[in-house]
Amino acid sequence: MDDLMMKLVSAALTGGLVALVGYAGAARRRRRATRAEAVLTATEDPTQALLRHAEEADRNRDELVAQGRLSEALDHARDAVDHWTALTQTRVGRFQGERQSALRRFEELRSRTGSA
Repeated sequence: MDDLMMKLVSAALTGGLVALVGYAGAARRRRRATRAEAVLTATEDPTQALLRHAEEADRNRDELVAQGRLSEALDHARDAVDHWTALTQTRVGRFQGERQSALRRFEELRSRTGSA
């Protein structure tokens, strides 16, 4: 009976150590990712931030349209137009096609939702 009890205690301790090491590794990865994101945003060119936000708004719009959530998609479409417009003003001569596409998608959504 003592041998069985020792095996159970040993297994429990081993399992606990494995879980602790796994948790510590995950926490370390989260901290590293948070630091990397903080460094990225601190040194990031404002144009890159605008571009990232514009692309994210486009993705969110498309995902919401695919889910049939058109009124929410309309908000993201409006954000996308705003971001692409800001980019065309920041980088004159660039992002015109993306802005036109965002405007076209926004108008399509407005007509589909009856907001036109």
